[in-house]
Amino acid sequence: MPDLDPEERAPAPDIVDVDVRAWVESVRADPTLYRDRQVTEIVLTAIGLTPSLHDTLVLKGGAVMALAFKSSRVTADVDFTATVEPTDLADRIAEDLNAVLPRTATRLGYLDLLCRVQTVEKRPRPQNFEEQDFPALLLRIGSAQRGTGEERRFERGMASRVLDIEITFRDQVYAFQELNLTGANVAVRAFTLHEVIAEKLRALLQQPIRNRNRRQDIYDISYLVEGQTLDDEARRVILATLIEKCRSRGITPTPDSMDNPEVYRRAEQDWESLALELGDLPPFEERFAVVRDFYLSLPWPSPKQ
Repeated sequence: MPDLDPEERAPAPDIVDVDVRAWVESVRADPTLYRDRQVTEIVLTAIGLTPSLHDTLVLKGGAVMALAFKSSRVTADVDFTATVEPTDLADRIAEDLNAVLPRTATRLGYLDLLCRVQTVEKRPRPQNFEEQDFPALLLRIGSAQRGTGEERRFERGMASRVLDIEITFRDQVYAFQELNLTGANVAVRAFTLHEVIAEKLRALLQQPIRNRNRRQDIYDISYLVEGQTLDDEARRVILATLIEKCRSRGITPTPDSMDNPEVYRRAEQDWESLALELGDLPPFEERFAVVRDFYLSLPWPSPKQ
C-alpha cells in the first residue's frame, strides 16, 4: 500500500491569507452567530500570538472548512488537534489563553467585548484522562459586552454566552498549512486540503465502530472534491494519509469499505438537519455518490501488490 515517507510527514507549510473579519461581518444580521464569530476571531488571534499554543494546536473541522475553503456550512464550535501530550497542555491552557485574550480583543478593536476561559472539561472523563487513547479537552469561552447585565454574570464565571473549543489529542497530523489572519497579522496552523479529506474519510469508515453518525462529512468531502483541483499526486497523498489515520484506529481501509451499508445508513441519519446550516441542501444520495466515486478513484493497489 502507498505510505508516507518521513519528508512527506513534515513538509514546509503553505501560507494562506484569510480575511477573518470579512467572515465575521458577513453574519452581522444574526446577533448570536455574529458574537460567536467575533469570539472565534479573538480566540484564533490569541492562539496565534501565544507561541506555546501556535506551535501545538492545529485547526480542523468546520472552522477550517469556512476559513480556508469558503464553505457556507455554519458551525458554532471550533475544533483543534494538539500535537503534544495532554499533560503538556491540559493544566495550563486556561491560564495561557486568559493571559492574552483581553489584549487580543483590544488589538482587534473589540474594546467592549470581554472573553475568558470559563471552564475546562477533560473528556471522556477526568479520571485517568491522560491514559485514554484519544482524550480531549472542552474549553468553554465565556463572553460579555462591557457595561451590561452580561458582564455581571461573566465576572462570576457564569457567562450565558459561550463558545465551545474542543482540543483532541493523539490524532496524527501529517501536514498542516498556516492561515495568515490578515487583520491581526498573525497565523494559526490548520489542516491542509489533503488532511481534511483523509480525516473525514476515516471518520466515515469509523462510524459503525464508534456508533457515530457523520452526515456533515459527506457534505464537506463532496464540496471539497468538486471545488478543488485534485490531481493524481493529490489523490496519492490523500490515500496514504487515510491509510495512516485508519491504521492508528485499528482500521484497514479497502476499496470496498465505502460500500458498507452501515457507513451509508449512519451518514444519512439527520441529513435534513443540515438545511438549518445551508438553506439549499442537495439530496443525500447525490452527495454520497460523489464521495464514493472519489474514494474509488484513489490509487488503490491491486490485490496482488
